[in-house]
Amino acid sequence: MKKKTRRFLAAFLVFLLSGILLCGFDSQGQKVYDDAGLLSEEEQEELQDMLVAAAEDAEQDMIVVTTADSGGKSPQSYADDFYDSHGFGYEKENGSGVLLLIDMDNREIYISTAGTAIEEYTDAEIEDTLDAVIGSVQSEEYGEACRIFAAEARTALMGGDSAVNGYYDQEEGRFVTREEVPEWKEALAPEKLLLYFVTAFILAAVIVFIIARKRKTRMTVTGRTYLKDGSLDFHLRSDRYINTTVVKRHIPQNNGGGGGGRSSGGGFSSSHTSSGGHSHGGGGRSF
Repeated sequence: MKKKTRRFLAAFLVFLLSGILLCGFDSQGQKVYDDAGLLSEEEQEELQDMLVAAAEDAEQDMIVVTTADSGGKSPQSYADDFYDSHGFGYEKENGSGVLLLIDMDNREIYISTAGTAIEEYTDAEIEDTLDAVIGSVQSEEYGEACRIFAAEARTALMGGDSAVNGYYDQEEGRFVTREEVPEWKEALAPEKLLLYFVTAFILAAVIVFIIARKRKTRMTVTGRTYLKDGSLDFHLRSDRYINTTVVKRHIPQNNGGGGGGRSSGGGFSSSHTSSGGHSHGGGGRSF
């Protein structure tokens, strides 16, 4: 009986370990694809280690790709298709992650996001990263540009904004906008149910506390305590309407150029579907 139990436990551990190795993040996998030959061997090795460390911290796969021949594709299509065809992803194949493309053919850099990175790496944060990277690319310091990307992406994915206009649905495998969510589903979201429960609990506790306090307090003063017998008298007072005065004032409209822009409450994420049928976000910049 003991031998059967040991065999069962050993088989279960092997199965569990195999599942982790097959489905989890492959820290030994290639993260740098320098097809355009822009990076030295030392830079590739350094960047490989940096991307693996950043990916493990942010729990998002991180890839850098360079190309001198996009095959007639736009930078967005090339980056998305490269991500899909290689099955990148932190938690699973074609899962969550970020890819930086330096496209020497179209002279553009492009950041492609996938999975939960679409929600966590907002459009505004992508633009900030492109701002930080573009100078090094224009100066042909490609290794430095890739290092800046890894650092910026790690920071944005770990401590930045999350999209306020939608979320990534793991079951559907796509970014779902708030407009697509039924009102009943939005109202029954786990975070809102928790808020309802906490609010109701606090109100109930306050009411119980007030009732308990009142029950312990004995009423010693009544309506007649400070009233002299026969001294109660009522006086009638009335107001007479005479007229109404209306004052009108013109309020000038503000037609100035005060900008709209994004709200300070959080960022927005846009998404699209690649030729492979996967949901991606991202943005690019010409150089």
